[in-house]
Amino acid sequence: MDLIVGRVIEASDHPGARAPSYLLRLDVGARGVIDAQMEPGSHSKDALLGTFVVVSVDDEAIVVCARSHGRGPVLVRPDEDVEPGTIVA
Repeated sequence: MDLIVGRVIEASDHPGARAPSYLLRLDVGARGVIDAQMEPGSHSKDALLGTFVVVSVDDEAIVVCARSHGRGPVLVRPDEDVEPGTIVA
């Protein structure tokens, strides 16, 4: 699994999704800009703008979340600013 850090530059409702989800546009450094999906959980689109997230960039780009009982998806992200595109090991 390829995991990298991306900075959210745009967030919108995912068109055509079967369940509630967001489509995020992410700056991933040298790899450019990619679109990734995520379950919204308790995150608002506006609050995500400018934040860093971990994204899996295998077949389909998906933002990595931890499943917390009772809270829903919780974003996995660096606790300090790093360069977009940084590899997560």
